[in-house]
Amino acid sequence: MTLDTKIEINTLKPFGPVILHTKVPMYVIDNYNKHCDEIIADEKRLKEQDHSQNLAGNVRHEFYIGDKFIREEKNLLNIVNLMAQRMIIGDDEISVSYLKNAPPTTMKILPDSITGCDLISLWCVSHWAGDFNPLHVHSGDLSGVLYLKMPKGLKKEYDKEDHHAAVGDLQFITGTPQAFSRNNLKVRPVVGDFYIFPAWLHHTAYPFRTKNEERRSLSFNLVYKINENKL
Repeated sequence: MTLDTKIEINTLKPFGPVILHTKVPMYVIDNYNKHCDEIIADEKRLKEQDHSQNLAGNVRHEFYIGDKFIREEKNLLNIVNLMAQRMIIGDDEISVSYLKNAPPTTMKILPDSITGCDLISLWCVSHWAGDFNPLHVHSGDLSGVLYLKMPKGLKKEYDKEDHHAAVGDLQFITGTPQAFSRNNLKVRPVVGDFYIFPAWLHHTAYPFRTKNEERRSLSFNLVYKINENKL
């Protein structure tokens, strides 16, 4: 059948959480890898900065990054602030910030009421063969993950899988599977990949088998500063 009237069809995304992705410059990756290497090499310091009791992961090392280094390095902190609130290139503001992409909310996190954001925790997760992060959520308003190192042997592991290869992958899950509705997103991490997502969004990190190689990432939680008078 042929229509005699031209119609316009739009794609709408009124449901579900928003996930933002970007690539972090390698000099930032190098700065954090160097800092993490120093902590891992210092047994006393590693013990003092142990963060594992506050996390869900079943991994070799999980340690927090101190405020002093975060402020001194400042590049990642600036990227987090830009991604969470606004992204500016030159004199032009472009619509890639989390606030501009997230759908309207009925909760007390409205773009017009937000005056800034605070990073409440940043930690390193050092995965080795057999380690994994079970399905879990975070605290705060938004969370994120940045990949610093990936095992070179993962490609061989993927090639050995006959279906649904997931070794070392990150997977986001929300709701239940339904017809015409996707409820999960599985991503294969690459060094420099940076994701921001709602802190309440369930996610998991799959184990891998390659021995003597590290899968290293940074995770963080942040909260928005709210102007109560604009709610």
